[in-house]
Amino acid sequence: ANHKWSQKAMQDTFYLSNVAPQVPHLNQNAWNNLEKYSRSLARNNKNVYVCTGPLFLPRMEADGKMYVKYQVIGKNNVAVPTHFFKVLILEKESGEIELRSYVMPNSPVDENIPLERFLVPIESIERASGLLFVPNILKKTSNLKAITAGKK
Repeated sequence: ANHKWSQKAMQDTFYLSNVAPQVPHLNQNAWNNLEKYSRSLARNNKNVYVCTGPLFLPRMEADGKMYVKYQVIGKNNVAVPTHFFKVLILEKESGEIELRSYVMPNSPVDENIPLERFLVPIESIERASGLLFVPNILKKTSNLKAITAGKK
């Protein structure tokens, strides 16, 4: 939806390097709500930076142990992520930087659940993805406010 300004831009979003298998119910509902919300933030902030990606998170199995278990699909055994993350970095007109980080399971999610329920500490995404957001943000500002569940 961010690239409707040209047919070529829309087509470029379908490169396999830009996709990950996502449960249709998630993509069309709760995740779509998060994407709409992300776009709406551009109206009230100087800049909005978005980073989205797949996660493969462990879960407890019947034997009481934690395992990373995920489905593979197709003849090339494409890994299906267990979760997806979205990190929003909001640059306010005041110079303050606000960080909002979300994780959703790659399964049907009730679209009526408030997005705030999916807020997680950025460190959990950094640890699970191997990406570092905060050190890079802090190179540019010391005025960072992280928004997490129950904290506005």
